[in-house]
Amino acid sequence: MKQILAINMAMTLDGKVARPDGKWHGMTTEKDKRQMDIYRSNSDALIVGKNSITNDNPFVKLRFVENAINPRPVILIRRGSLTPDKRIFEESDHTPLVICTRQNKKEIEESLRNRVDIQALDSDDIEPKKVMGILSRLGYERILLEGGPKLNYSFFRQGLVNRIHLTIVPYLIGQRTLPSIADGDVEIPGYEKADWKLTSCNKEGDEIFLIYDRKS
Repeated sequence: MKQILAINMAMTLDGKVARPDGKWHGMTTEKDKRQMDIYRSNSDALIVGKNSITNDNPFVKLRFVENAINPRPVILIRRGSLTPDKRIFEESDHTPLVICTRQNKKEIEESLRNRVDIQALDSDDIEPKKVMGILSRLGYERILLEGGPKLNYSFFRQGLVNRIHLTIVPYLIGQRTLPSIADGDVEIPGYEKADWKLTSCNKEGDEIFLIYDRKS
């Protein structure tokens, strides 16, 4: 089976994915939360970044899809560690997998002892292709990335994302410094190819749920 990596993001009418306080809360309806659980229930692994856990402490256990198997949480930590009081360590049906660098492996072992499985990369940074390689070797083929804009960008830049789940919410924020779904220092290679095909478009109330699949 071909490995599929999808991202899931909610975006305002003016393309923002965070509030002025840097968080994403109270902007989507229960319909979006239900749809997010459907995406998760169709995934083997759920990738989240350290910043998302620190800032938002997200729910990872499925709440709106009955009798579904929760995907395994995969936490990417480039520097430092996390405290063990986060929901991701309390709610999951699986032992979370942490992918880190050789520099912070020991710190994570000490702070999250007996709470996670650890895979350390032989580098000083989180390299998306190596992350996908680890997940492939572990048998995870349907992967959902729920990271922030910088993490999304790193996977887009290496051409690893196959699908985009995008919820359009009826808000305008206007602040130009707020992030988009993928933020980096330079353009994503091949961006001008229009390489994405709209494969689904559904309206629920004032929200629109879009799915784009990579053409090639």
